[in-house]
Amino acid sequence: MTRMAAVPAKWLVLIANILIPIAILAFSLGFFPYKPLIPGLAAFAEPHNAPPKVFDKVIFMVVDALRSDFVYSNNSGFLYTQSLIRSGAAVPFTAYAGSPTVTMPRLKAMTTGSVPSFLDVILNVAESDTSSTLAYQDTWLAQLRAKGEQLIMYGDDTWLKLFPGMFSRAEGTTSFFVSDFTEVDTNVTRHIPGELIQDDWSAFIMHYLGLDHIGHKAGPQSSYMIPKQHEMDSIVTQVYGAMEREPHLESTLFILCGDHGMNDAGNHGGSSAGETSPALLFISPKFEAIKADRESPVDVINELKYYRVVDQTDIAPTLAGLLGLPIPLNSLGVFIPEFLDMWHLGSQRIQLLLENSKQLLRTLKEAYPAYSFEQDSVPAKCCPNTQDNLEKAQCAWTQAQELLRQRESTGERDIQAEIEQALLLFLEVSQKVMSSSASNYDLRYLSLGICVTSVAILFALPATYKALLRYQHPGLFLMASILSYGAMMFASSYVEEEQQFWYWIFTGWTFYLHVRSSRFRRSPPATGGEKALPSSTYVLTILGAAMLAVSHRVLRRWNQTGQKFAAEPDIARSYFPSHQGILWTLVVLSYADIHLHLVDNFSSFPISQLACLIVTITAFTFKLVFAASESPELISESPVRHVAIMLNGIPLVLYARLAMSGIVILLLLSALFTKAKGKSSMKRVSPSTVAHESLALFLMTQSRVTNVPIFLILRLQLRALASMDLTSVEIAVTSLFMQYTTFFAFGGSNAISSIDLSNAYNGIGNYNVILVGILTYVGNWAGPIWWVSATKLLRSRLPRGEAQTHISLLTFFVASTVLSVMAACTILRTHLFIWTVFSPKYLYTVSWAIIHHFAANLLREVDLLLP
Repeated sequence: MTRMAAVPAKWLVLIANILIPIAILAFSLGFFPYKPLIPGLAAFAEPHNAPPKVFDKVIFMVVDALRSDFVYSNNSGFLYTQSLIRSGAAVPFTAYAGSPTVTMPRLKAMTTGSVPSFLDVILNVAESDTSSTLAYQDTWLAQLRAKGEQLIMYGDDTWLKLFPGMFSRAEGTTSFFVSDFTEVDTNVTRHIPGELIQDDWSAFIMHYLGLDHIGHKAGPQSSYMIPKQHEMDSIVTQVYGAMEREPHLESTLFILCGDHGMNDAGNHGGSSAGETSPALLFISPKFEAIKADRESPVDVINELKYYRVVDQTDIAPTLAGLLGLPIPLNSLGVFIPEFLDMWHLGSQRIQLLLENSKQLLRTLKEAYPAYSFEQDSVPAKCCPNTQDNLEKAQCAWTQAQELLRQRESTGERDIQAEIEQALLLFLEVSQKVMSSSASNYDLRYLSLGICVTSVAILFALPATYKALLRYQHPGLFLMASILSYGAMMFASSYVEEEQQFWYWIFTGWTFYLHVRSSRFRRSPPATGGEKALPSSTYVLTILGAAMLAVSHRVLRRWNQTGQKFAAEPDIARSYFPSHQGILWTLVVLSYADIHLHLVDNFSSFPISQLACLIVTITAFTFKLVFAASESPELISESPVRHVAIMLNGIPLVLYARLAMSGIVILLLLSALFTKAKGKSSMKRVSPSTVAHESLALFLMTQSRVTNVPIFLILRLQLRALASMDLTSVEIAVTSLFMQYTTFFAFGGSNAISSIDLSNAYNGIGNYNVILVGILTYVGNWAGPIWWVSATKLLRSRLPRGEAQTHISLLTFFVASTVLSVMAACTILRTHLFIWTVFSPKYLYTVSWAIIHHFAANLLREVDLLLP
């Protein structure tokens, strides 16, 4: 009967695991509605009244991740560009790039003038994606092409995905091969001399990637950064020199900009000041006529805001106006008023702003059909200082219309400036209204996702309840943690600092384990209710709890993460660069520890012992050479720098492939010797232990060198836990807590910008979305993956029936966390931080539930899913 009862519960858990991805898919369809832009091209309502164009050609140079201080500060390498600012030939801005700060959505903002969908974060990673094309949408490129002009492009192949068939000449470079600092830029630069003497194009687009790659690999303070800035500045020198020299480039507008910035760790995708503050410069000798006294370099005004801040969507209408093109249909941008003086007639400036205003008015009417912008519906004495931006826009539009009628009826010319100010006010307020408007969520899909997740929880509940009923104290601790976590998801500050929750939870769990261990008696109790332990084991258990607490405290300070404390001193970024000898001593010990455990659990055949040594040395060599190449600041003063110099002649990709091939060989040898029949004295191979050690070696290969010593700490924690004789529920709870704790201890967070791509290309010569995706996951979830494998070892002594409760608890926990995040995103869907905090958190939750839960936790327990 017990057997019959166990089978349904097991199948219910299996069904629950099937329902989780279904629920996530349904919720995502409602939360990330992918709304295509309005098709078609804009046209002037009165072509004969359109302001004349100022420029005939445009050179659009994007330097990926060009943060504002890289160009404008005293530490900048853009010395020639700064001289152009001082001469008046370059008009500088800081362009606000809204979240998500990744390339594809930012290019959409600059070319269409519209606010991109958050779903573009996912499409940006899918290198082969074509669903995000703008081939049939209105952009300034499409407007040029419609006039029969030729466009050329060299650089990031995201442009080729967005605009297929748009360019007469083009050569793309994958943006995700971040190990390359030079070739991605050389492939662009080599085309410049030939194209600058050609007279058959109207738009020349360059997109450089090297500076962004340096940021991802080594951060904004890397020694590679200033030389790269000098290199980009030399391109500006080359282009501007040709503009002054070549007659056919006399009427050319040169735009230098970044698609986004980067944070202090060199990453992007979030909403920090560094990520949302790229530089933007409009460059031409013609601008010297409207010269304003500007200094360069300058001191930062506030959080990387140099000069005046404009929205990145303002590029599209400004470029359209300067080139004499209609503003793209979907644009929410505002013409940058600094360039109005390029037209000497006030009527032309007003016509330009009026075209921009009418275009934005159409989008306002479509978004808010209940509001009327006709003069009859606006109060006679509307208040322009109202707090409601929509009413403010309504009032500004009415005042502008009144001034225009006054000019037409009386012929007054002295109100030109008032009209311009009224139109600019309307544009500014309208842009603010449309940019902050809520997304068009589909509540049906949101509700469906929540309901399906709730059903999954119900299906996992019987087996979970049965397990928790047997072990009440750890069960209550787990349930309290789940409820606390769910409540925390409704507060943006707690979501940003989630690591603090797991650090405190595990501290409390450590205290529970200490109290639990101290309850064991050295001799059997009279009641027989407590388990007896030998004195030595009892002491080891107590010391293990203390070791667990101390090591956990060290992990908390290893990598400062989140938002509030991200810049605080820590071990990885503050201590190790100035104590390189200690770092490399710990790294050597980490690899030596892996080697000793491999040898101890392997066959006594000499070939296996030699294989363990060679593979471990190869893996360490790769990490050493990798650090010397990508993070020289961690090795310049260390004792191993001479070894790194000697080994630097072989390509990194070869070292990585040798190391990974060696790890695979170890796994094959372990399987081979397990089946082999040897002498009775021959030590048997422990496949699970060898697999764990080989996995650990692979995870060290995929981790930053400053995180490699963490694996020594994890080893100590595993030994401490192994001495405590934990139950199946306690092991499951410990595993869950440690997986989340180590994710943050390794430097992870709920911000997209914390995704580490530095090890995503180990052993890969060309971009491959599947391999890069796997290596990216392994590199960012190295700590949780290690604990998945370690949990298997902790449970090796438990009977099969006890071990099967592990899956039930994992499933119940994952479904519960998914439900809490879904509920928070639904209830707070109009929250100010929905796209900067809650949406990234939802994407991380999807990664935990789909990738980590299924690919790591359940795959490791596949034998428990079988009958």
